[in-house]
Amino acid sequence: MTTPAATKTDLLLMGLLLDRPIHGYELYQTIQGEGIDGWFSISAAGVYYSLRKLHEHGLVVESRQRRGGSASKSIYRLTASGRSAFMQAMEAELASQEEPSLNYDLAIYLLNRVPMGRALPPLERREAFLAQRAKAVQAEIAEKEAREDSPLKLAILDHKLRFLEMEKEWLAGVTAGVRQESGMQVEPDNGHARLMVLDGNLRDFHLPDLLYLIISGQHSGTLRVTDGNRVRTLVFAEGKLECAGCQEQRGAAALETCDEVVAGLCEVFGWREGRFTFDQTGERVPGCVPLECSIEGLILRGCRKVDSWAIIQQLVPSEEIIFEVGPAARRVEQLDLTPTEERVVAAVDGISDVAAIARELDMTLFDASRTFYCLAAVGVLQTADLDKILLRRVFREITEMMCRSTTPWRSSPEDRSCEQEVNERTRALPISLVDGRIKDQVGREMDTDDLKDTYTKFLSEQFSVVSRRFGRTNAQQSFDQALRQLAPELQTVAKRYGLDRLSRN
Repeated sequence: MTTPAATKTDLLLMGLLLDRPIHGYELYQTIQGEGIDGWFSISAAGVYYSLRKLHEHGLVVESRQRRGGSASKSIYRLTASGRSAFMQAMEAELASQEEPSLNYDLAIYLLNRVPMGRALPPLERREAFLAQRAKAVQAEIAEKEAREDSPLKLAILDHKLRFLEMEKEWLAGVTAGVRQESGMQVEPDNGHARLMVLDGNLRDFHLPDLLYLIISGQHSGTLRVTDGNRVRTLVFAEGKLECAGCQEQRGAAALETCDEVVAGLCEVFGWREGRFTFDQTGERVPGCVPLECSIEGLILRGCRKVDSWAIIQQLVPSEEIIFEVGPAARRVEQLDLTPTEERVVAAVDGISDVAAIARELDMTLFDASRTFYCLAAVGVLQTADLDKILLRRVFREITEMMCRSTTPWRSSPEDRSCEQEVNERTRALPISLVDGRIKDQVGREMDTDDLKDTYTKFLSEQFSVVSRRFGRTNAQQSFDQALRQLAPELQTVAKRYGLDRLSRN
């Protein structure tokens, strides 16, 4: 049997078992007593998992020991193969080519996405924490030196102290760089300049997403976009657009009127190539023209001019994509939507895809996709959650099939009294039946669990009404038939959310 490479936990346990046979819990107590868990991540469960694996591969043997009247305990002893494996693993570990772990760098990589005012306090708290830890380790070293503790333990503590001091010094430079950019201090370049500048290519960063990053983060700074010839500049204060400027070409006069600047800014949304830079240093921009429209209004006007499939597909990648109402729909009256955009918003139900809505509204797929793109860019619409999409479909299909199944039992096909009674008993819910079809006005922000509870209440009342009017047997037959007619995928969803058991409650 091939012995797998030893993990670090395997190596530690084999090393401790070199000293003497020991049982599992005592191994973990030793790890805690020696302070190993202060610099090496390990749990009691990890100890037992590693022991079982080492035992399976013949690197340790297990025996039972009973002391007095207590229960027997498993004692582990390293085998000759285990000693050999330990030496080989130690040689590999000492010559390790593994890069040091620098997990904190993730926060630094994303630093320029955060407003300066929000970035500085946590950076300073991190600095204070590192200083506190370095002080504590210094005290621990002094204590162990005084009692002439193990030189190996002292070497490990020295390593930790050097790392903390290095990390603290490096972070102090980063923090100083951010302070310098924010204007809180002026000092020579410390090697950490322009940390808060976000730049890139429009091919890789969708312009509406970039603008929403600035808005949602309440950033202050200057966004500059250029295609190498034309330059567009937008100045923000705490996420609000203050003013903007447009330079048509090098050497040409800047556009001066508000309408000219807005028209120039709208062109940027159709650029397929270009560079952008968002600088939070707060430098003033000459020729900056105050704008009368909001940033959301500007985004909507700019997106309406987009005529490139490649750009549209960044938010509407397929005709099969399903949308639902987004958070900005609450402010829709402020956006001055076109009649076509209003019709699309009204048609969105969290179930129908782009192609279906295009057919319903007699629109070309391109025009429909561009309209969805515009509305998604300002957050009026958003792609729907798959779980909620399937749950809505299951609910709608079961409800409408049950309604149709009652036709033979009614006094006439036009008799809607059953439907009316269901609506009366569920009037507190944002759902109703209209001519056998579901009218679902459940808030799109509702989470999946609440949505399931709402649908469960409606279906339960519908089943109860059908049972009372046409008999329990007929109602059960109608419900079971509706379940059977669901597509396999939807049957799975019905079972997952317990809708298949409603008639048996």
